[in-house]
Formats: sequence, structure tokens, C-alpha cells
Amino acid sequence: MSIQDDVTLWQHLSNEAKAGRLSLDDSVANQCRAAIERQLDVYQTCLAATNQAVNVTGLGDFECGKELARLLELKAIDPAGDGDLSTALKDHIRVLELMEETIQVSVNRLQQQDSDNAQDLGQV
Repeated sequence: MSIQDDVTLWQHLSNEAKAGRLSLDDSVANQCRAAIERQLDVYQTCLAATNQAVNVTGLGDFECGKELARLLELKAIDPAGDGDLSTALKDHIRVLELMEETIQVSVNRLQQQDSDNAQDLGQV
């Protein structure tokens, strides 16, 4: 499954949650959110570290060493976004954010439903 497929899937699931057709138990949602937060922290730490990989040194003064350094720098951050680590991490972060949004919408809906039910019971 490609990143774009993941984004499309989670956008669809988010829309389903907003429409009330997808819900998660609170305990499951809390565990999912905690796992997402941990993974977001890992990806964001890695993303910040990619800036350090832009200045590759120590490969010598030969042209092949300079070319290798340039290629390694492009693998860290490629302005064109062509297969570099920075772009991949940003894509994965986007998917995790969509997952987080979907879970939050589901939790909010369940909490609102619980609140509405409690009010209805109070009026009986």
C-alpha cells in the first residue's frame, strides 16, 4: 500500500467517523492515540535530525567522494521530494495525523452521545 493509498484510506475513515458510521471504544481510542503520539514523536525527532545529514563530510577531496556526499545529502533532503527521507517522514506524519483526527472525531461523537443520553435520562 502506498502512502497516497494510506492517506486516501484515512481521509475516508475520517469522513465515516464524522458521519457517525465509525466509532471506537474509549479505551481502544486512548490506546491508539497513545501509540500514535509515540510514533509521531519518533518521526518528528527523525525529521529534525535529517537537517544534520545535509552536510556530509569526511569523504575526501576526490570527485567521487564529493559526488557521494551530494547523493547522500539528497537522500536526506531532496528539494524535489524524490525518494528522500525527509519527504517520506512528512508523508508518514500526515497519515498519523489523519489517524489521530479520525480517532478524535469518533471519541467526540461517543462522548456527545453519552452526554445526550444522560440528559435524556435526567428528563425521564
